[in-house]
Amino acid sequence: MSISRSTRRHSLTVLTTIGLVACAGDRAPVPAPPVGTPIVSVLPQLPQRTNELRDVVPPDLDLAFSADSVRLSITVEPGARVNALLPPVIEGADGRRFLLRAPTVTEDSAYFVERASVTVARSSLPIRGTLRTSFCRSDERLCRSAEREVLLEDR
Repeated sequence: MSISRSTRRHSLTVLTTIGLVACAGDRAPVPAPPVGTPIVSVLPQLPQRTNELRDVVPPDLDLAFSADSVRLSITVEPGARVNALLPPVIEGADGRRFLLRAPTVTEDSAYFVERASVTVARSSLPIRGTLRTSFCRSDERLCRSAEREVLLEDR
């Protein structure tokens, strides 16, 4: 073993020991900052999100009455899209299900292009149940689910 290697190894040991002794200090506890003192950091400030969140407008039903039937169509806020992979459905309290569909969908088959609807015989009214819808708002990348109670009666 050469003298220069031995000297470096001993130098590193001595420096490490001196550093540990210096860090040990007097081990006095650090006093707490006074209340109301702002916390200072060297980290950069992250951009803050605005507190302005738009209210979610839940989907609604439009009813178009004819002589012997009622056409139920789903209505969402402007720019929103109705999920075609999980189409809207009215689940009646009596166990009946009314699935709302549209004839055309987007290229990826994920959203309805036209308003989803279903035609129901007027003789099947009243319908009391829950409307379940999955829709995507124009400013969001994730679809949300909505439920609302409905009572559809003949006029």
